Amino acid sequence: MRMVYYYTALAAATVPALFATAILGALGSSHHLPLGLFSALLAVAIHSLVILFMLVTGRVLREAQRNKMLGPEFLEEAGRFFGERAGFPAALAGAFSIVAAGVLGYAARGFGISPMVHIGAGLAALAINLWAISVEYRALLCNQELIDRAAFELDRLDREADARGDAPPAPPPLDPRRPARLGLTLAIAAWLPYLYQALILWRGDFARASIHPWLEASILGTALFIVGRGAPAPDKRQS
Repeated sequence: MRMVYYYTALAAATVPALFATAILGALGSSHHLPLGLFSALLAVAIHSLVILFMLVTGRVLREAQRNKMLGPEFLEEAGRFFGERAGFPAALAGAFSIVAAGVLGYAARGFGISPMVHIGAGLAALAINLWAISVEYRALLCNQELIDRAAFELDRLDREADARGDAPPAPPPLDPRRPARLGLTLAIAAWLPYLYQALILWRGDFARASIHPWLEASILGTALFIVGRGAPAPDKRQS
């Protein structure tokens, strides 16, 4: 299934949820908070999907260029799609705006900040996300056309290679140091939920925030980093 279909399905759920959150907030409903959290998760998910798709598309085209002799114009065009068409900036703006609105909502409850700040941030986040979704959708449509053309070109190259009797290229060796990068990410990111609990939920009272299981996850990540760091680098001459 094409990525634009997944994006459309998420957008169809995100947009009504954002409007419902704004309406419940204006009415002072007690359901505003849980629905706002759900809407924020949807919004961050849909923008993260665009960023992830951009990264994966670039990686796939780069590998095809290196291993399948795909022309460099496809990778260059992919970069222009998300740059000139503002797909990447729109995704970042949408995700950051909705997170900021949610944080300011908790700040109004816990730190005495005026509720008008949260209201203004929420309305701004709603407008930014509606704009971002429309920009991202158009960028994904254009990028899908690029992927289709790249797939057609790869099929043509494969048919020509089969006609010449060329053997398929050997896959590149796996990088044994990859667990080190994964471990470092886990070791650092494991503390983010703990900091959220301590700073936001418990208003800076670190004694009330449990360090478990974040400590164990961080230790596991550190162990992966130490083990993976000692692995030898792959021989690029074999790739």
